[in-house]
Amino acid sequence: MKDFTMNDKAIVLPESWLEVTWERFYGFTKLIDKHTKKIETYKEENPDDDFEFRETIMQLDYNTEVLSYWTGVSLQDVSHWDLVEANDLMKTLSFVNQKYQPIDISSFKIGEEEFFLPKDLMRKSSFGRYIEAEQLELQSNLIQDGHISYMPRQLAILCKKEGEDERLNDDLIDKRAKMFEKLDMATIWDVAFFLNKLEQGLLTSFLISQEVAMQKLQEQQKVQ
Repeated sequence: MKDFTMNDKAIVLPESWLEVTWERFYGFTKLIDKHTKKIETYKEENPDDDFEFRETIMQLDYNTEVLSYWTGVSLQDVSHWDLVEANDLMKTLSFVNQKYQPIDISSFKIGEEEFFLPKDLMRKSSFGRYIEAEQLELQSNLIQDGHISYMPRQLAILCKKEGEDERLNDDLIDKRAKMFEKLDMATIWDVAFFLNKLEQGLLTSFLISQEVAMQKLQEQQKVQ
């Protein structure tokens, strides 16, 4: 975290995704969506307007909202800050616009509790594993459609303590999803990276199984 003083007020800003919780990030995505929709609406309602000047004004308003969000200072107070000093604060937040480089992890901790990522999802052909995979697919589809609020629940379905049953009950999943909202975004990105690899692995396994099934069918047809 980095400390600043603006108009005699102490301000602390995060310097990396390690210092940003999921719930903080989710609030920020709502701010981005609001700004994007504002631009789209203006363009639709004013098709003949010279948008270049208007866009500059809207970007200044957006930057003011961003600083207000991350600092907790009111929009009115932020609007009175020195522009050069405000830009220094925005530079500290530049990591939110940079692509995160994920690392391979096998587990993570929140408080004193450790949760492990599965390395053998669907390797065991139990009904519990099947239901778990179906839940994960549903969550993945929702996230891909822009419903990123489901990410903590996806982690709650996927990640378990050592020795836990294959499938957790819904109440425990809901409880952990709420707890995982406190996770730092670096961990969230790392788990998302793992999920992407996992889905690719499941797809490869599915294609191989389909190919084997087709080969067996063709052999049976030859025999007949």
